[in-house]
Amino acid sequence: MEIKAQPLFPSLVWSTVFEDRERFNAELLTQARQLRERDPQGVSKTNQGGWQSNNNLQDLPEFDAMNTRIIQACQRIAESQHFAQGLNFYHQAWVNMSPPGASNQVHFHANCHFSGVYYLSLKAPECGSIYFRDPRVASRMMPYPATQQTGFTASEVRMPPEEGRLYIFPGWLEHGVEVNQSQQDRISISFNVLASPQ
Repeated sequence: MEIKAQPLFPSLVWSTVFEDRERFNAELLTQARQLRERDPQGVSKTNQGGWQSNNNLQDLPEFDAMNTRIIQACQRIAESQHFAQGLNFYHQAWVNMSPPGASNQVHFHANCHFSGVYYLSLKAPECGSIYFRDPRVASRMMPYPATQQTGFTASEVRMPPEEGRLYIFPGWLEHGVEVNQSQQDRISISFNVLASPQ
């Protein structure tokens, strides 16, 4: 008997590492720290114990290089998924600084096609991974009695943090970040991207 599996409604997470990450991150870290100096209060959203900037990096010239890479990556992903031609890509981005003990509670991002995170500085793996929850809510009613996790049986999947790594995922995909158990800040840039015909 031949049994074939056909994946339906897959949840994709895209990833890349910038080749020039050392130079690129050094410049961004300087800008991120200056941003915090100008606004030490920041905003409080899903960050537990950390600092988050306003979501306005897209309007700040000093973050132009990062903004360009975010849009370029999302455009390439959109092409691979056969998005319509001629779309405009709008985004919002912000800095996260998570000191030892800080985390991000599980959440999703409404009203966007893509969300993502780019890692500037961290001590891996102690700084904590980003993790994604199975979006098939009904599957939580009956966990699978599997001896090893697969993409089908897992209820959560962790992705390791790495300086210079960019993760992009659907905005509707629930995610959180583990507690930073290192002795240094975990610093990243997060973003939302909307593809619109207008």
